[in-house]
Amino acid sequence: MSPQPSTPYPAPPAGRSSEMRARYPRYYAQKDLLGADESVVAGYQRAVAGGTPVSMSHSWRDPDVPDESVQVIVGGERLLLTVEEWLDRIELAQPHLMSWVSARVHLEGAKDRAGRGRVEPYWHEAIRRANPGRR
Repeated sequence: MSPQPSTPYPAPPAGRSSEMRARYPRYYAQKDLLGADESVVAGYQRAVAGGTPVSMSHSWRDPDVPDESVQVIVGGERLLLTVEEWLDRIELAQPHLMSWVSARVHLEGAKDRAGRGRVEPYWHEAIRRANPGRR
């Protein structure tokens, strides 16, 4: 087993999640932002073939992204979400991301990616609306 990369925060002990969240709110906020980002982007990528390219990055992996932040890229547009900005309203990050991405992708001519696991119903419906008359 390879060693885990070190982080400036300790791993949470089993059964003490809420205590650890209170103790390290910024760390968990960044994890939650990353989870929201990955959920929206991965859901889009699993569901859509031929639409606008959507990608993501985050400060733990990309030195060009500011500390404690995640970034979504749709076409040439970028959205940067920071822990500072979202710390007290983290539960709103995923709906905000979904709204931002869906307002910028072009699904005309796109298709469902059949056989790619469970497809996000939102994107399935968006593809159907953007391509009327197609099954």
